[in-house]
Amino acid sequence: MRLRSIVAVDAVAGLDEALAAPADAVLLTVAEASRPVAELRAAVKAALARAREAGKAGLVTVNHPRTQLLREDLEALVSADLAGVLLPHTVEPQDVRDLAVLLREIEYGRGLEPGCVAAFPVLDTARGLLRAAEIAHAAPRVAGLVFDTQAFATDTGARTEEAGPRLAHARGSVVAATRAHEGLPIVRGGELELLQLAHTGFAGAILTGTRAVGAANMVFTPTAAEVDLARAQVAAYAAARAAGQSVGRVGEGVVDAHTDRKARQTLEQAGA
Repeated sequence: MRLRSIVAVDAVAGLDEALAAPADAVLLTVAEASRPVAELRAAVKAALARAREAGKAGLVTVNHPRTQLLREDLEALVSADLAGVLLPHTVEPQDVRDLAVLLREIEYGRGLEPGCVAAFPVLDTARGLLRAAEIAHAAPRVAGLVFDTQAFATDTGARTEEAGPRLAHARGSVVAATRAHEGLPIVRGGELELLQLAHTGFAGAILTGTRAVGAANMVFTPTAAEVDLARAQVAAYAAARAAGQSVGRVGEGVVDAHTDRKARQTLEQAGA
């Protein structure tokens, strides 16, 4: 899934602008306490169908399992239109497992391919960050981790300005934990420093509007050198497997199955 630019949008207001922009995905939410949840679910379901028609991945922030709203969220939303769900306030692997069990049950009941709805746990607390690697590995359908800059800063008492090095350790930890499990590290916040976030290793960003979509697409698209290396790695691994070997070589680098999968992910992110 290509997720360089994800526009967070209300299911009613602003959807047209987001769908017209060259964003890879739109992010909707049913985890909003100021509006009736039934009303939100209906609006989001309709918006997901429109997003798919527009060729964009439709993502939804759902309610946490402990709210007792998650099952009804998924029953209302799981369909071929739903590409993935964001699980806010993920603090332990069991949060992800609870989500995965419900998703599998509903997918099976609706004749959908098991695992077709990706899971993106959101790390927005220090507790979640400390278990990032376990959370990333909690279920096969975890396609990446989302680091919520503002929520994490609030939880840890960090300063709230958008730019600066204050969260560098946390950001690097999220990237490492996600990449180690072949997922996509996504960041929420930091629109003034997209290039720095790309240099840190993030694969995409959740944006509050469409003004930064072009910049996000540019900085989070792998470079030509990265694409060339990925192609060489895929070719080397394929040749090694054809020869009955378990690893290939590119220069001094060893190309194993993990490297091959990451290389293919790079090519997908590049649209190659």
